[in-house]
Amino acid sequence: MSAPTAGPEPGRSGAATAAVTSGSASEPALVREVAELLREIVGEDAEWLESIRPDTLVDGELLIESHELAAWSLALRARFGGRVDLVGQLAELDIDRIIALTVGDVAAHVAEAADPAPGDGP
Repeated sequence: MSAPTAGPEPGRSGAATAAVTSGSASEPALVREVAELLREIVGEDAEWLESIRPDTLVDGELLIESHELAAWSLALRARFGGRVDLVGQLAELDIDRIIALTVGDVAAHVAEAADPAPGDGP
């Protein structure tokens, strides 16, 4: 894994992110909430949180350890409902798609799988 560098695209490999995309991933509030849950798990500060963008690579830029990823998956499930299963989603991806996974992709998975808010469902 490469260490982050200065500039607008730290550590970017240029890899395409064909992982778990949907239009909802670009919703800033959801990306922020997903990133905030991760920040709480990894113990980073507010400055770290402000550096997270939808295209931030989970592996290549954030350098998330496997136990942190598992904890993030549990936190996402607790916050957004039982159908949100980040670890299960990752198990279905090939290695290239896992490496290319972005925070926006995680937010897209949450948007697709989250339990509807009260009053949103049938």
